[in-house]
Amino acid sequence: MLITLSDLHFAESGTYQLGDRQFNHNLPASVYKAYFREIADLIRDEFVERIDIVLAGDIFEINRSVMWFKDSLRPYVNNSEVEPGSALEDRILEIIDAIVSDARVSETLAMFRRLSEIFKKPVRLHYVPGNHDRLCNASGKIRRRIRSYLGMEASDVVFPNQYVHIVNGEAIVLVRHGHEYDSANFSLNARTMSSIPTYMNKEAYDAPVLGDIVTLEIATKIPKAFKDYYSEETILGVEALTSIYQRLNDFDNVRPTSALMSFLFSTPGLTQKEVWRFIEPVVIQVLDDIANDPSMADKLVNFGGLVGFAATVLRWGLKTRLWQRGIPFWVAKGLIRPAFARTELGSLAPIVAREECMRPGASKVMAIVAGHTHEPIIELLQTINGQERYYLNDGTFRNVITSSPDLSQFGRIRSKARVLIFEPGERNPEYVRPTGWSFDFVAKYGYGSEPDDTQPSEKQDVAAVH
Repeated sequence: MLITLSDLHFAESGTYQLGDRQFNHNLPASVYKAYFREIADLIRDEFVERIDIVLAGDIFEINRSVMWFKDSLRPYVNNSEVEPGSALEDRILEIIDAIVSDARVSETLAMFRRLSEIFKKPVRLHYVPGNHDRLCNASGKIRRRIRSYLGMEASDVVFPNQYVHIVNGEAIVLVRHGHEYDSANFSLNARTMSSIPTYMNKEAYDAPVLGDIVTLEIATKIPKAFKDYYSEETILGVEALTSIYQRLNDFDNVRPTSALMSFLFSTPGLTQKEVWRFIEPVVIQVLDDIANDPSMADKLVNFGGLVGFAATVLRWGLKTRLWQRGIPFWVAKGLIRPAFARTELGSLAPIVAREECMRPGASKVMAIVAGHTHEPIIELLQTINGQERYYLNDGTFRNVITSSPDLSQFGRIRSKARVLIFEPGERNPEYVRPTGWSFDFVAKYGYGSEPDDTQPSEKQDVAAVH
């Protein structure tokens, strides 16, 4: 049996702390324990000899860490540039160790190392890096550290960039992280390929991409810059600032991403213009930091594949810094909302269907499993001679910010999708007869109201901040 999980995004949480209040996005270990115990109960009486578990990328949140801002070291480098014993390798290891030192992550990993005890069957763990943990493959020492924390066999062998599940000598499932279908987060553009190779060049996975810069220099830096600009004491003393800070930290959890603008500017107790008034000086500082890096223009142009007029405008904008005169709210809305909307990938099925293993007669692969989007989904790719072939997205293990249809209201739910694939000869307990290969897909969400411990007890007047 095959189980896939992706996008756990284990992260170091200490740097986002405000006083004694933490903003910890890591799920408690109890969530994972319940998840695996439920599966163990499901297959307890069934004929399943062995379990393969694939951690399909974005497991360790290496790119999105405030620890990168200690100095000029950055994660948007090619994996081949990370030399053994270098300061860059040390920083990556430092971030991984900080992630694992989080109590929730540490307890979860300890449970991962005992999966054979939970299932009472042999368990093989496989690791496929994604775009946020691409640097896990940067050196042998880093790979050994990752394997050690996960309880895998000690080795510095390169992690594969895909997992092919083989039964009786035939491939039946292809597992990817899924960033291969997103040109902002992968160095090749699958949308322009007539056929997507099952095995792409390692160099394509080692290369930095535009998403690396956006993740760190904007999504990660804005909350830090906000805290630096207003100070912890002021943020804790002003309810509106606390709410904005929390929303800035929740950016990566909002789905759909087209709702990001509405999420930020619907901060309780503030008008949209008031929210922007608090954020504007922080955004200006972040843009200045980008412009101050003499190599940044080239990186943005090259990683983003910009040519001609677009490249010229970007270089001109970074040089002139028109934002220093202020950014009116109407300009911010006009620029930011379309930018967020363009991050929507839409249905990936037409792209996934171009995988070479999906060509009629090319293979016996019946399912392609990926994550990356944080949105669990199942889509039929094709039916040939009665054989159905599917694309399954295994979602994420995160607290997800969801929105009402008109994007005016937001709530917090817990995502914990389940993808189980049964091999021929294994009985899927959902069926009363043998099914050959089969799968069990559950887009699981949960809700539970928990006390909000991020709000300070004493508040200042919002007007007093300006």
